[in-house]
Amino acid sequence: MRISVNDLYNLAIGSSILGSGGGGNPFLGYKIVKAKMLQMNIDYVEYTDEVDEDRDFIIGVGGMGSPLIGIEKIPAGHEYYRSLMTLTKFLRKEVTKITSIEIGGINSVVPFMASLMSKKPLIDGDYEGRAFPELYMTTMHFAGYRATPLSICDERENCVIIETVDNFRAESIARSITVGFGGRGYISLYPASGKEYINGAILGTVSLALELGKTLTEQGLDEMINLARGKIIFEGKIVDVKRFNIGGFAIGMAKIDGLEEYRGENSEIIFKNEYLGFLKEGKILSISPEIINLIDYNNNIVTSDSLRYGVKVRVLEIPVSNKWKEVGGYEKIKEMVVKEIKKIHQLP
Repeated sequence: MRISVNDLYNLAIGSSILGSGGGGNPFLGYKIVKAKMLQMNIDYVEYTDEVDEDRDFIIGVGGMGSPLIGIEKIPAGHEYYRSLMTLTKFLRKEVTKITSIEIGGINSVVPFMASLMSKKPLIDGDYEGRAFPELYMTTMHFAGYRATPLSICDERENCVIIETVDNFRAESIARSITVGFGGRGYISLYPASGKEYINGAILGTVSLALELGKTLTEQGLDEMINLARGKIIFEGKIVDVKRFNIGGFAIGMAKIDGLEEYRGENSEIIFKNEYLGFLKEGKILSISPEIINLIDYNNNIVTSDSLRYGVKVRVLEIPVSNKWKEVGGYEKIKEMVVKEIKKIHQLP
């Protein structure tokens, strides 16, 4: 399957819809991949829905760190490829296919850089069906697969291999290294056979993001919401934003005063890179792992790094892939997020 430059832009739009406010800026990823396509004199990138259970060896590729820092430290693109090659060299095993770690945000687009440079196909799938802030927040983790060995590199060609006892420790160590790298790292992780990938990953998400982006661009908000099986749960104006950069995460909350049918009602959205929860009158109305997003009145996605006073938004809830329930991660993620919201509320 082929994606033209125009379709790549639609993929960026669709991944921002699925990104739940985070995952990094996908339009930066679009520009990075577009520049590489021009350099290589090609008109399209390719991805595949074919996974061989017995013959494929698959590695997830993406970025790690605060989305705000990602805007300041724009990658050249080769960092993703270097990370991939560092891990395959350590494993002494050739990768046959590449996958996105998450379909939300920049990490849905930049794996095409590793695909182009390694000449290995990108799979129509990912490990989350959205974006999440931490490495163990994947369907692969809850299906019982390890994130390590993983590699993490910076833009200066410093690379580290991490092998840990579990995925929680992998997140902690990789996050510390990311902070040491200046807040942004480029990772390759969850090495898996084709069978393991089929069991643990979410299939068809690249195609879904592409179709969502096209639909929003060509047919409008209502049709996109129908395609995503989503719903608008609030409308209002952002009246206050608090941000903190803590431990390599962009953390905070934004208050939204109701408009239209919601006039007179107060709400807030909580984020840790991604939007974790939406509260109305102090009560949780929507919570991750469901996808929460903000869309302004011009149908632009408002990510957590672009929250600004005075912007009028619609709050959109989209159901997450059923794979999360199949692998037993849905309720566990929800429990984690409730605890995280309480912590964020305690910040000054």
